Amino acid sequence: MTIRVALSRSFSRHALGLALAALAVPAHAAPEPGPSAQQAPSAFPMNEDVRTMVRNLGEMAVSPDGRSVVAGISDTTAEGGQSHLWLLAKDAAPRQLTFGRKGEAEGEDQAQFTPDGKAILFIGKRGGVPTIHRLPLAGGEPERLRLMRNAAGVPSTQWGGTGEDGDMSVGGFAFSRDGAHLAIWADEPRAAARTARDARKDDAYSHGEVDERTHLFLLDPSARTVRAVPLDGPFAGADWSLDHTLIVKTERFRDEIGPDARFWSIDPTTLASVALPIPKTARGPAFLPGGKALVYLAQCTQDAPPGCNELFVKDVRTGVERSLVHDLEGGIPESFIVLPDGDLAMTVGTGLRTRLARLSTVTGAVTWRDVGQPVSARLVANARQSGWAFTAAGATQPDTVMVMPRFGGAPAALATPALVPAHWPKVPSRMVRWHNEGLTIEGALYLPPVAPGTRVPLVVNIHGGPTGRFRDGYSNLVQLLAAQGWAVFQPNIRGSTGYGTPFMAANKGDLGGADFRDMMTGIDAVVKDYPVDAARMAMIGYSYGGEMAGFAVGKTDRFKAIVSGAPVINQISEYGTESGAFYDRWFMGRPWLNVADAWRQSPLSTAGNARTPFLLLQGAEDSTDPLGQSLEMYRALKETGSPVALAVYPREGHPQLSGHFDGDASPEPWHGTDLRRRMFGFLRAAFAGNPDPLSVARQDIP
Repeated sequence: MTIRVALSRSFSRHALGLALAALAVPAHAAPEPGPSAQQAPSAFPMNEDVRTMVRNLGEMAVSPDGRSVVAGISDTTAEGGQSHLWLLAKDAAPRQLTFGRKGEAEGEDQAQFTPDGKAILFIGKRGGVPTIHRLPLAGGEPERLRLMRNAAGVPSTQWGGTGEDGDMSVGGFAFSRDGAHLAIWADEPRAAARTARDARKDDAYSHGEVDERTHLFLLDPSARTVRAVPLDGPFAGADWSLDHTLIVKTERFRDEIGPDARFWSIDPTTLASVALPIPKTARGPAFLPGGKALVYLAQCTQDAPPGCNELFVKDVRTGVERSLVHDLEGGIPESFIVLPDGDLAMTVGTGLRTRLARLSTVTGAVTWRDVGQPVSARLVANARQSGWAFTAAGATQPDTVMVMPRFGGAPAALATPALVPAHWPKVPSRMVRWHNEGLTIEGALYLPPVAPGTRVPLVVNIHGGPTGRFRDGYSNLVQLLAAQGWAVFQPNIRGSTGYGTPFMAANKGDLGGADFRDMMTGIDAVVKDYPVDAARMAMIGYSYGGEMAGFAVGKTDRFKAIVSGAPVINQISEYGTESGAFYDRWFMGRPWLNVADAWRQSPLSTAGNARTPFLLLQGAEDSTDPLGQSLEMYRALKETGSPVALAVYPREGHPQLSGHFDGDASPEPWHGTDLRRRMFGFLRAAFAGNPDPLSVARQDIP
């Protein structure tokens, strides 16, 4: 399982007529490397397009005048996959501001405009450690900000120079709304004695001990003076309220205890700190105008998985707290923006959609803002809220950067470098609804062109989480699958976000139970009403989707092929070795105290029934769902004679391999190409009736 809740995207109601010719192989595309013609079906040219033509869109910030946006946009995988900064503006071609350097895999991120709009600050690793850089928009090279502390702990800063020993590692920064202060949180440099120990490989460490060396500083950009805030870390974030008060978060998170956040209000003049009386699970607190009330997200009051957000307002004088969205049938986001009148601007997930919303902190009433596409995300504003930006997307429209002069105003699209190849076919989606065991479930179905009287293979994809969801947005993976002539079905089974707290919590103690049956009854609804071939179906999934694949192989023989990416296989061994045990604890408790429940909810418990060809995809450095989980399933299926293959990817963690699964750009030049070669070749062979469809997945490229 994973805490990560945005593994997938889906569904749009906008119909797009597609000619069969749109699925033809582009003449320029190189053939996919693969096994011999006797073993493998036809090549997969779009796989090479992912490596050479796909980009990722990341964080954004709006200029002080509201006319332009700086966005993090990656290179293609073939170009190194690094994230770089681009300047986007109305009626102008996008302009790349930063470029990759040899040996710097991280690129640049966390970009913000300076208050005067003349430069951009960002975090890059150009001096060996993450530090702030300033890039003048008028031209020139980025200038590095050195942040140091002397032996007495007194901080100092210096613009320019290269990285040296003693420079602090910056975690983040935030300008005050008036531009008078720059808050910076940074780690101490590694002690010389520790560096020397590492060099001689005397590098044993005590597991579970947190190295708390983070410090908070306030920099006066005009005077170039810096002061240390006398507050213990580690610091996990900071932001400024409308009244120019700095709110900072400190947290000593451990899996054994879960969230342990503290929040503090900092006076930027005196540096005095006051603890804010809000829960340890709180996120993103801010003062409402007037400073008499706090608004924040915190763990839902109903019994729900960790990360279930509820929005609260608390009167700081009386201590009275009230929930604003207790009964909202949707999912509250991780962040919001306080408007001058005290309302909140945010994006809210409701079902397959994610919409812009204005929420009253007085009544809790929600006003929706329609932008013409079903998915809005990444909402940001400048300090004066005179410029806003967000992304809009649909099943046939990749993420598009939109700007508007005020929240709720008319949005306009900005040009960006192409995120996906223009020649890719774009298959629209259809909403499917059905009922199972007292709940209404919905999902998205993507149908390629289907000749009259024929039926196409069906690929069922399950999202991660389980507290994740498919959205009505653009998905590289869906389009890659549909371009093969396969229908794709993405259900939001119980446990998904965006349908209210009871729906999200409906799988507690029942993983692989009713949620598995939600999937199977959804498949029945699709087979009944749409031209898909029930004799040629496959299932794929990553993270919890990979875990559901493990359940499926032991509970049904309706699929011709099953792909399991980074799964949980044994809840008992997973709990002791993963990095997200606190999240899992909600679903089944501590497994050594609930052995029967934990085993019942482990795919390994039914692996002896498996007969369907089963492909495991695993990152070697995955700490969320460690490699041992896939190894357990591989051994179990091998020893029971069930067809299985396991592909392991060195250097890849949980989110990194997820990107390859989804068809995103990556710094790894070949892993994504290889993963999709194996997965798509396996599916093609299974649909073609190959007696050993895993042969293509087992074969490495020389």
